[in-house]
Amino acid sequence: MSVYLVTQATGQQSQWVIKHLLEAGHKIHAVVRNIEKIPALLSDPNITLFQGESKNLDDIFKAAQGCEAAFLNTVSLPGLEVLQAKTIVEACEKAGVKNLTAATAICADQKEIWDNKDVKAVPRLHEYYTSKHEVENIVRNGKFESYTILRPALIHYDFFVPNVYNNFPRLPTEGEIDDLLADGAKLPYTDAHDVGKYAAAALQDHIRFRGQEIDLGNELFDFEQIRDILVKVSGREVGVVKRTPEEVEKVGIGVHGHMFQHFANMKPFGFVERGAKEVQDKFGIPFTSLQDALRRDKDRLMECIPAKKGV
Repeated sequence: MSVYLVTQATGQQSQWVIKHLLEAGHKIHAVVRNIEKIPALLSDPNITLFQGESKNLDDIFKAAQGCEAAFLNTVSLPGLEVLQAKTIVEACEKAGVKNLTAATAICADQKEIWDNKDVKAVPRLHEYYTSKHEVENIVRNGKFESYTILRPALIHYDFFVPNVYNNFPRLPTEGEIDDLLADGAKLPYTDAHDVGKYAAAALQDHIRFRGQEIDLGNELFDFEQIRDILVKVSGREVGVVKRTPEEVEKVGIGVHGHMFQHFANMKPFGFVERGAKEVQDKFGIPFTSLQDALRRDKDRLMECIPAKKGV
């Protein structure tokens, strides 16, 4: 039985990491901002809670002591994210943590794809990727026996509360998705369960995963395909409304997640499905389809798709 540090432990990716580590019989040091407000999972007797913030060196150092390895997850806010990564790495080095696994984002390593004027023209998108890229450099330069970087794509919980409000704000109210994708553009998806599965594997088998940088994007979909999946799983009606950026701005329905639709219109994700097969073949850990992920968490999906009016 080993002890593992998990940062941002109330986050959905971190909770899946914790679930897989608990199932394997390990103990967890979990860092949370408010020890009074935790999800039920974190009440497990094999979890020791540490109240603190990932930007505070003393908080992370205290939680990291006695841990063999750590899962680094950050908040996607430029400035804060890099500070969190630097702090977690420094605290883990100081505490003698041997191995580090980090989650960033698909394409974070491919600077040639996002460091250009088209991406810079999309509000917040270049800053998002610059920050993720810097987190990866911080992890690579850490003084650990091994590191692993995982790069999830858009995650299945973007269709659940609260993430849905920053991605598809009219899905819970109107049962509709606002679609800014150009013809042929598609978005890549990852099941958060798979992030947890790969992270737990890397934390437990650092020799096999040493220096591995793994893309976790699985399937590519346009919103007609997404709609069909949502309808099939929920049994409810879902609409897709084509929008222009000008219309989104005029109606006042723009959200943070739209930047990924604008990015998809630049067609950067052609490598995803081929890469997904290579990753699964290499590590022998299968990915979960978006449909199966939503079916597993159907109760949460049903909260986000309204029943037909009058029914």
